[in-house]
Amino acid sequence: MYYPSGYFKAKARDALKGCWQTALLIALIVNLPGLLAQGISVFTGNDPMDRLQAVVITYSRDGTLTQAVLMREMENYLTSSGFWMTVGLNLAAWLITPCLALGMYKWLMDRLRKAPVTDAVEGAFCRVRLFFRAIGLQLLVILKILLWMLPGIGLFIGLTFSLYRAQTAVAADSALRTVNALTLPVILVMAVPGAIAALRYAMAEFILADEPETKITECVRRSKEQMRDLKKMLFMLMVSFLIWYLLQLLVASFLSSMGSGVVSLLFQMLTGLALSVYMSGSEAAFYLETRLGKIPKREPETAEETKEAAE
Repeated sequence: MYYPSGYFKAKARDALKGCWQTALLIALIVNLPGLLAQGISVFTGNDPMDRLQAVVITYSRDGTLTQAVLMREMENYLTSSGFWMTVGLNLAAWLITPCLALGMYKWLMDRLRKAPVTDAVEGAFCRVRLFFRAIGLQLLVILKILLWMLPGIGLFIGLTFSLYRAQTAVAADSALRTVNALTLPVILVMAVPGAIAALRYAMAEFILADEPETKITECVRRSKEQMRDLKKMLFMLMVSFLIWYLLQLLVASFLSSMGSGVVSLLFQMLTGLALSVYMSGSEAAFYLETRLGKIPKREPETAEETKEAAE
């Protein structure tokens, strides 16, 4: 039986009632390493998107923007100390975040179970002892997703290699046409299996957060079993948050266009934290309701359904 996304979202809203402030503080702690890494990169002028935008604007004004110019600027950036500083900061953030995320998932599951509310620091750091196992689980899930995407990755590498090997202008033009024609199919061959794999292993982190003594391989196996025939339900739950993220982007763009860059940044940060808590809480509700392979029972809404349930 299929249950709408609103079922799990209502569970999350009910669990978070009265403790949104604590939930937002936990989400801030979890996202703080990534926010600091991004902020330092932007402040020092080493953010790759900002660098690319500056190059495009500068050379477009002079009318000298070419592929060769972009390649030269990209090469200069990749060999600069700023690039390696950005890589180091993002790597450090990636290493710290997984165990903090497990703490947030545990805190959300406790709220769904009506357990006593703990403070933000205790909630965020309650699974910090799983530091290495959290990283190991992340790497294992990424590896499995990449294996599912391997055919598409192979096609992409083949197309890129054919373009690189073109020796003449005619051959390059022919290879470029082939690449343009096959880009969308190749992306689909990578994205669709990757999305299915991500849904299959989506519950692994919740399992580890809920049962910290479980081996990471067992978490992955149990997630695979739990998500059997439920991937569509979780996918629709995730898609249901898309409109909120699009609305966030629209409002932030409007604020930025009005010259309120700082206000736009603060709005994105606060709404981003709120959406991450709401979405994670809904996923935690999904996990708890389906973790034993049992679809939650919906209360009868009509007299006919009540009669059928009684029979």
